[in-house]
Amino acid sequence: MPIADRISRRRALHLLGGGTAAGVLLAAGCTRRSRPPGPPRLGLLQYVRGAAPDAARRGFVQALARGGFQPPANLTLQERFAEGSTATSRAQVIALLEAGVDMLVAIGTPPLAAILAVAPARVPVVFAYCSNPWGAGAGTSYTHHRPNVVGTVSTSPLAEQLELARRISPGLSSVGLVFNPSEANASFEAELLRREATQQSIAVVIEPVSGPGEVARAANALAAHRVGALVRVGDYATGVGFAALAAAGLRHRLPVYSVDPSDITTRGCLAVVGWDPEADGALAGDLAVKVLRGRSPADLPFEPVTQKLLLLNRRTARAIGVTFPPELLRQADRLVG
Repeated sequence: MPIADRISRRRALHLLGGGTAAGVLLAAGCTRRSRPPGPPRLGLLQYVRGAAPDAARRGFVQALARGGFQPPANLTLQERFAEGSTATSRAQVIALLEAGVDMLVAIGTPPLAAILAVAPARVPVVFAYCSNPWGAGAGTSYTHHRPNVVGTVSTSPLAEQLELARRISPGLSSVGLVFNPSEANASFEAELLRREATQQSIAVVIEPVSGPGEVARAANALAAHRVGALVRVGDYATGVGFAALAAAGLRHRLPVYSVDPSDITTRGCLAVVGWDPEADGALAGDLAVKVLRGRSPADLPFEPVTQKLLLLNRRTARAIGVTFPPELLRQADRLVG
């Protein structure tokens, strides 16, 4: 995508200060342990169901199959969904460990945090769809991390989101942000957004929420502050409640921008710049295959997701009286409406 990638995951940290299935050896930290004969057993945890995390999970499983680990023939895959509950995530980790899984997989930052709080260091951990593995306790950099943990980092391209909003509305001076401060990934990205907005001379007005049910109220409050647009960070509250956020934008004729590609078809969403979640999961799946084949996570760096998408919704643009620049239309990966 042509929009300059001006905020890497490393810069984000700076801003904040199938082989043979039977008898396979799984790397854990710097040591290897043998396991009983039979296919490897993976326990996969996903925090919420939704288009983006589901796509990440799908990409992960497809990558396993391409690497020779096709469930159920030569891989046992146990999937668990926490329905947005941290307590449930922890209970699921314990149950999977008691079931004797050889590897734990986290789709999202909250299940990664749950795994790291409960699982012993001998169990390899792979994560995807994760904007803030640092906050989950996975490590301090791409190469300095827990020896049994590896995965993909998909911190949202927030500088590009603001740049996109400015290209569409050159006079933009303020944006409104709804997020749940209790989510580590959301607070992490909200701080990044504030710092990027300061560099671009854009004010950020914040309305915190504790869950999806408060998103509509918060969006209407931001509209009352006369912000120039509504933006999203990687946040489960606004992910589940995005339809309410987009509806408020449509009602108040405000542009609504997201970092989740699946949001582009939501009525009221104007544009998205974000990572491809299926590519994210596939990259994590490739890492899992390496570990299943005997590589130690300690020897593998975290991998940044690089496949970015620019999506525009012309139906929403017409409804709120916005005109996309012709060059932007040519650059888009997908046009809706």
